[in-house]
Amino acid sequence: MKKILYICLVLMMAVACSKSDEGTIIGTAGTDDGSVVAGITVKLYNDNTDFVRETTTDNAGNFAFYDVEEGNYYIGATVEVGGETYDTGNMPQIIYVSGEIEKTVSLTLKKK
Repeated sequence: MKKILYICLVLMMAVACSKSDEGTIIGTAGTDDGSVVAGITVKLYNDNTDFVRETTTDNAGNFAFYDVEEGNYYIGATVEVGGETYDTGNMPQIIYVSGEIEKTVSLTLKKK
């Protein structure tokens, strides 16, 4: 019986100590005049510039990408406000994501 308990304890510790290779990217996005705009499209690309996924900002300009695999990513954003297009330009931010780490990003969109 003690042997079974010992094996169970070792297995539970192994699961608890296992490292996840996924991280989280959270951030805020707004225009260069300081305006917070809901519905900004934020896109995530891998280091080969292949599209990974997208999300939109909430009413406070917040966004999040969860369960992002370890690696380098580019992040950019765009939104149309009153017939004007705003985006992060030709130089999106480069982010390195590693296991169980939360990266915080701030994006500023400028009028095209």
